[in-house]
Amino acid sequence: MNDITFNFINRVFIVTGAGSGMGKSICEMLLDANAMVCGIDISEQTLTRDGYEHFRVDVTDEDSVRESIEKIFSRFGKIDGLVNAAGVFASGKPFYELETSSWEKVIDVNLKGTFLMSKYVSSKMIPGKQGRIVNISCIRSAIYKENMADYAASKAGVSALTSVMALDLAQYNIRVNAVAPGFIRTGMTCRAFDDPVIAAESVKLIPNGRIGQPEDIASVVMFLLSDISDYISGTTVFADGGYRIRK
Repeated sequence: MNDITFNFINRVFIVTGAGSGMGKSICEMLLDANAMVCGIDISEQTLTRDGYEHFRVDVTDEDSVRESIEKIFSRFGKIDGLVNAAGVFASGKPFYELETSSWEKVIDVNLKGTFLMSKYVSSKMIPGKQGRIVNISCIRSAIYKENMADYAASKAGVSALTSVMALDLAQYNIRVNAVAPGFIRTGMTCRAFDDPVIAAESVKLIPNGRIGQPEDIASVVMFLLSDISDYISGTTVFADGGYRIRK
């Protein structure tokens, strides 16, 4: 981001998970690039800036998703891009101890929410034959760890869904990609990374030698939303400081 300045003036983007972490960072970076940003989150508004509008929506509730997209489209007359950043973390149990309700919560937010948002946003993009969708996957979609069956399954599903969405939407000039973050310091992970022992052990696994920040992911999302990445579609970009290649 130091060498490239993005300008999204007159463009309208929707970002889920806008209340914190990577979603909030993506909103801020888009606003810095002169975009109009509609943030969607189950929580109250945490970002107050010109060009930002907040919608309190549960991404697993189809009626609420559909209604919010209709409001946004009626307000702006178009939707240029969608970032599906809303997510919840693993339940932290081996799969054979997982309650069905815990499994469903993780799958519903991470995978079903991505599907619902993309379904209703793409319906607004298709007539105009333009649009960009970026989904947030995770390194755990391809590199596995115990006690993460629900999370790994949901994020692997996001990456697979991304590729199929790209095929379905290619004829309408709508590009779909995903970003798979590695170890990123967010509200969900700060408790672990604030432990100096855990932080030091984690850094040893990362060739780039540091824990990532939300801005590291936001920068990749900006690239994928821009015309610079016009020939990239259907792929998952691993933004992990080299963790995947070391593994």
